[in-house]
Amino acid sequence: MSYIGARWDIHTYRNGETGISCPILHDVEEVRTMAVSQHPIMGASLASLDVITAFIRKVNPSFNPEIARQFLTVGAKYGVRGDVAVAQSIHETNWFRFGGDVKPEQNNFAGIGATGGVPGNSFPTIKDGVTAQIQHLFAYATQKPLPAGEAVVDPRFALVTRGIAPNWEDLAGRWAVPGYDRSKYASLQAALEAGETYGHSILKLYDGMTAAAPVPTVKPLIVIDAGHGGTDSGASGSGLLEKNLTLTLALQVWDRLVNTYGANVKLTRSTDVFVALSDRANLANGWGAAYFVSIHINAGGGEGFESYVYPGTSGGVTGQKRTIVHDTIVKYLSTLKVVDRGKKEADFAVLRETGMSAVLLENLFIDNAADVSLLGDSGVLTNLANAIGDGVAKAMGLNPEVQPVIPAWKTEGVDWLYEKGLLTDPAWKDKLDEPLPLWAEAVILKRLYDLLSGDGTD
Repeated sequence: MSYIGARWDIHTYRNGETGISCPILHDVEEVRTMAVSQHPIMGASLASLDVITAFIRKVNPSFNPEIARQFLTVGAKYGVRGDVAVAQSIHETNWFRFGGDVKPEQNNFAGIGATGGVPGNSFPTIKDGVTAQIQHLFAYATQKPLPAGEAVVDPRFALVTRGIAPNWEDLAGRWAVPGYDRSKYASLQAALEAGETYGHSILKLYDGMTAAAPVPTVKPLIVIDAGHGGTDSGASGSGLLEKNLTLTLALQVWDRLVNTYGANVKLTRSTDVFVALSDRANLANGWGAAYFVSIHINAGGGEGFESYVYPGTSGGVTGQKRTIVHDTIVKYLSTLKVVDRGKKEADFAVLRETGMSAVLLENLFIDNAADVSLLGDSGVLTNLANAIGDGVAKAMGLNPEVQPVIPAWKTEGVDWLYEKGLLTDPAWKDKLDEPLPLWAEAVILKRLYDLLSGDGTD
């Protein structure tokens, strides 16, 4: 048999009957085409800490919940499904009871480096052990660099062919070899089709975990990116700075999406700070975002509005979403006679490095007199932010939330408290259904007593 032209990987196989692990050389290219179902390793966790802990403690009452907490925290940082990674560790450690070559004090929850009679790698803390496992999954699932500021903890990180196994099902024949019961199936392909491989075992454990308690529906995450910031002021003109305008727009877009549509939204920056381009993408990837919207102001002698997506994505879902966002914004800007410069493509870093649909919006020109007059108008900025928010909401299939009708007797009663001076802080007008703290009740009673006894003013 010739090995010329093939790519090979070395990993370990833990025999399900003997518990003995041994190194195996296998053709990773051959295995790659065999996955049937697809459950991505990358993504946001859905199972909560309480659900995970309760599930494991049914079998292992002494399970330390700090382990699960670290899986969720570290997994979120890397954009890896930390909750499913816990299920992998359940499979690898016999419900965190260990009992084989690897001991609990090694903080090695996936048998990294373990072979027959060799206990494998040890890690000084729970966090380090979890990070090593998450990094190993990250190496298999994607070719992206580690999140900013993260150092390699996984001793076998460099041995993995990056991005070769994006799904849990793809780990069969790689993380575990052969990754299926050879006494039951003639090939890995047959085991994959039957749903009985290493990856399927992990997913079945996860299904059992989530079935133990209902998992709340998580709305898809939208990330709003205010361009530039901090030491990077971006373009400037007529006393305006791009970094300030993009932040103003981003904050108002956040407000529109959250308060009108009940959307799940995060910002890459909410203050005047510098965030590197790669860090912006890493944040969105780590959060498991479904859509990334980067807000900028244009410059260079032109005029009007234009939008960008990554080259080659205009014809797909990314392009469809961009069209909705673009057209919604242009519908508003056209009332101000703003030029529509069109829907474009560009190899911008935040479009290239984000792992989800992404759009970059260039909102008017800061060096054009007509556009600057609009950028300097706070009312225009608010309406533009609302248009951006409405377009993003439409693209994500979100509908405005129905605002509850406040009964007149509630507002009349609170207005009376203000009229009589019993309440003075206007913030309470926005908290009609929230209980007053004890100190506030005491203040109202004292003021009412003073009013009735003649010590107060009417």
